[in-house]
Amino acid sequence: MLHTIKGKMVTAFLLAIIVPIAITCLVVYFYMDRQMNDNFVQATTKEIVQVDNSVSIYFDTIRENVKMMANNPVVMKADATVTTYMDKADKTKNAPLQNGKTEAAIYKEFQRFVDSHPNTSYVYMATIYGGYISWGEEQIKEKYDPRIRPWYKEPMDNPDKVVTTAPYVSSGGTAVNISNVTVVKNEKGAPVGVVGIDASLAQLTDNLKNIKIGSSGYVMLLAKDGTVLANPKHPDMNSKNIAELKIEKLMDVKDKTADHFEVMMYGTPYMANLYTSEKTGWKYIAFVEKKEMIEGIQRIGLILIFIGALLVVIAAGASYLFASRFSKPIHAIVHHLQQMGEGDFTHEVQERLLRRKDEIGTLGQSLQLMQQSMQTLITEVKHASGRVVASSEHLSSHVEQSVSTVNGIASTVERVADGAESQLRGAVESARAMEEMALGIQRIAETTSSIAGSSADAEQEAKQGNGCIQQAIRQMGAIEGNVQNSVSVVRVLGDRSQEIVQIADVIKAISTQTNLLALNAAIEAARAGEHGRGFAVVAGEVRKLAEQSSESAGRISRLIQEIQGDTQRAIQAMDSVNQSVVQGFEQVQESGEAFGRILQEIQTVNEQIQDASAASEQMSAGSEEVAASVDETAHIARLSSEHVRQVANASEEQLSSVKSLSHSAGQLNELAQELNRLIDRYKV
Repeated sequence: MLHTIKGKMVTAFLLAIIVPIAITCLVVYFYMDRQMNDNFVQATTKEIVQVDNSVSIYFDTIRENVKMMANNPVVMKADATVTTYMDKADKTKNAPLQNGKTEAAIYKEFQRFVDSHPNTSYVYMATIYGGYISWGEEQIKEKYDPRIRPWYKEPMDNPDKVVTTAPYVSSGGTAVNISNVTVVKNEKGAPVGVVGIDASLAQLTDNLKNIKIGSSGYVMLLAKDGTVLANPKHPDMNSKNIAELKIEKLMDVKDKTADHFEVMMYGTPYMANLYTSEKTGWKYIAFVEKKEMIEGIQRIGLILIFIGALLVVIAAGASYLFASRFSKPIHAIVHHLQQMGEGDFTHEVQERLLRRKDEIGTLGQSLQLMQQSMQTLITEVKHASGRVVASSEHLSSHVEQSVSTVNGIASTVERVADGAESQLRGAVESARAMEEMALGIQRIAETTSSIAGSSADAEQEAKQGNGCIQQAIRQMGAIEGNVQNSVSVVRVLGDRSQEIVQIADVIKAISTQTNLLALNAAIEAARAGEHGRGFAVVAGEVRKLAEQSSESAGRISRLIQEIQGDTQRAIQAMDSVNQSVVQGFEQVQESGEAFGRILQEIQTVNEQIQDASAASEQMSAGSEEVAASVDETAHIARLSSEHVRQVANASEEQLSSVKSLSHSAGQLNELAQELNRLIDRYKV
């Protein structure tokens, strides 16, 4: 699903919702946890302050009672008559009512106070004389001197204050008491002793039990030295030093004034808040089970999870609908592109896509324009390929005609070459005959006696030479006509080669246009992205075919240019041969005239033997000229033969070039047919 646009959009929307919700839930959770701690500290501190105020009021009342007791007139009359126990070797039963009147009266005041204050543990008085009166003690220790006790010395050092001593455990070990002691003065203002009231902290423990912090919380009270004064949850801790309990994080609380922390007691985790009273220096520790503290946060967490899950479900549904709205038209466009990739351009883009006003509508419109452009391109390529096929066929027919023409030219030139060779042989024979004639004329000049006998032979030889000359004249006329025909044929071949060059240029232009069309098709396919890759491949093949067609046309042009060059050289050679033939023809005509004159001279020799010497000299001179002319004729015939042979070789080369042109035209036709087959795959 993640490979589709819908899946990616749904995933993105869900992440956009889930991540903020998760972050919000975590922030709220941690904020609530911190707020819980702050609320715990604030609430417990507030509760502890109230407890501390109550305790302060409680002890303030006790101190007021101590002051009232010290100002009691009966107590102020204490004197040396109060019983002392310093000289008692054993414990003595406490019996104040049985002792002196003053002591009994003071004891009764103590009794009256205790009756009205049931939480009082002890009421006692020590005089400056060592006397001791106590309510609440059954026996007095042996040799007991109260004046050496700290509770006596400290108030005597501070006679105007009520001194509160450190808590202590009662002799029975069941309760913790606190002494409040002050100096008693007589009517003259002189100290007569100290009076003290010891209050039990049991009532304080009961009061602390009534203080509820949550459903499981409670407050523990510690003295300055760490002694547990009251622990309503665990009363077995009372009167023990907190350090002796070996409870981690509670062992050093006596050194702290305020703190809040988590502590494990008796297997249960608690949240604790430490508070130190400014008035007494006692320490209050509020405990609440952590489970109770986090219950609210857990409920809030569950609510947040439920709300987050609900929002995620809603977001998932909304994102699915939203993604479907975008993915369906995209799927339609992809399907349309797949059809185009398969070569089917007959289907139109859905109208509902074209009516959209967003980017999907723009994409649909662009796809429609691209399809129309591709249809136009394919149609044009089809037409162009048809024209290429027609041009290639036309080129093939012209090339075949050129092959036939060049074959004819080659045959004609070959025949001309054979005639030139024959002319050369005749010229050589004429030269040989003229040499023999020259020898005969020399013999005539040497001996006139033999002229008469040989004149008949000379006349016959002259007639034969004249016949050969006439034959050479006719042959040279035929050569001149053939050379003129060859020149005409070569010029026609040059014109046909020019037409082939024009056709090759048309093919090259068509190939260039096809290449441009294929390039445009490749660009359009590239714009179509992945779905246009198939068409891009076809466009690449079309471009390759166009390039091959262009290369073939280029090769054809080069071959035609070579043929034109060979044709031009052939024309030049034929012109040169024609000139040579004309000159040879003129020389042969001159030779014929010379032979005519020779024949006339021989006849004259026959008629005028008597002028033989003069005639023989003239004949000798004429024979030398004739020999030179015949040699020149032979040389011209040899050059004509060589030129004609060059024309024949050029014709053969031209024939090979035309055949190569024919092969290239066939390849061009095949490429055009292949292009047609590729284009026919597309439906427009």
